[in-house]
Amino acid sequence: MNRLEVKTGIDLVDLEEFYRSLQSGGEAMRRRLFHPSESEGASVERLAGIFAAKEAAYKALGLPEGDWHVIEVRHSPQGRPYLVFAPEYDASRVLSCDLSISHHGGYVVASVVALLRG
Repeated sequence: MNRLEVKTGIDLVDLEEFYRSLQSGGEAMRRRLFHPSESEGASVERLAGIFAAKEAAYKALGLPEGDWHVIEVRHSPQGRPYLVFAPEYDASRVLSCDLSISHHGGYVVASVVALLRG
């Protein structure tokens, strides 16, 4: 019998703190954390949302620590965010993965809910 698991992850980012981190980490930090498609022309608020989404995905999916390029956050033409897995990541256990990002005041929150084969 195939067992199914529902896994969740959530992350909250303080925009001011994130902005300071980006400034001190510079371009090297941007390259380490984000795909060019994620960072090109993106505002700090959008980058914070992508960062929170990746953190939430790491928590829900148990992704390899420190490899920020194993997933990519993209947006549909309507603006809905979704995750894309790098070819080197074995996503065969992932049946479904839903991402939500919300911005309010000085904070960004992201949540990932995944349905996985057990």
